[in-house]
Amino acid sequence: MASNLCSTHSVASNVYDYVEEHGRTYHKYKQGKYVLPNDTEEQNRLDLQHHMALKVLDGKLHLAPIPNTVENALDVATGTGIWAIEFAEQYPSTSVTGSDLSPIQPKFVPANCLFEIDDAGDEWVYSKKFDYIHIRFVMTCFPNPKGVIEQAYKTCAPGGYLEMMDGVFPLRCHDNSLEGTVLDVWAKSCHEAGTIMGRPWNNTPNYKRWMEDVGFEDVKEKIFEVPTNPWPRERRAKELGMWFNADLQEALGASRALFIKALEWPPDKVDAFLQEVKDDLMNREIRAYMPIHVLYGRKPLR
Repeated sequence: MASNLCSTHSVASNVYDYVEEHGRTYHKYKQGKYVLPNDTEEQNRLDLQHHMALKVLDGKLHLAPIPNTVENALDVATGTGIWAIEFAEQYPSTSVTGSDLSPIQPKFVPANCLFEIDDAGDEWVYSKKFDYIHIRFVMTCFPNPKGVIEQAYKTCAPGGYLEMMDGVFPLRCHDNSLEGTVLDVWAKSCHEAGTIMGRPWNNTPNYKRWMEDVGFEDVKEKIFEVPTNPWPRERRAKELGMWFNADLQEALGASRALFIKALEWPPDKVDAFLQEVKDDLMNREIRAYMPIHVLYGRKPLR
């Protein structure tokens, strides 16, 4: 990462080109580094996922106890930039930077918000330290997530915070209603495909230990169980299930390339299989959920 226009590819360059595969578009810069698409369909899913995250956190953009006077904030893997924009609006005196491999962020943003096209998997060489670093829903992104946490520690200002929010695959269940279902096969197959591609989807439970290993102190973690559809009786859980179900319905199409490229399934087989998964997602007798971990830690003052 870098802060000048040239090295961050924020001016005219082929970084704005897209690659088309299996009927979806993907980032051109560092082609193939990120496994999910970046087209309008995926952008809509990312924005929907943002609203689901707000529901999980009771409308909050973060849990870390950052002061209103925070000067510099960084949103890693910003996607459409929706979190960075809302954070910039909530903290108008904060300079907010969002970085991503795909140039899918809007052009008109708050004056205190800017976006850079960059790869968080590379060494971070920002010219300034950040008082708050936010990383969310990156379980599919990095071959070396602990390395990303190390870079965040180096880039964090003394006394500053790193906050992470992420899910875990395969899906979980407190009874046997998920076991042997097509939905169960899909979730386990996504994790298998991610592992083959060097990005297993089950790293999130390691984040707390890795944050502590690199030097963050007073690391706090909360784990939320987010239902795959509105199967719970409790109102808040049912609402979360509605949001996550909509997210998963959109994610099915994005997962298609994983089955074709990594697992080498024929496209026709994948399409028929995903239709069955879609049916399972609507089945309230399958009481599945995904754990979402939210954690934050502070860099020591010395």
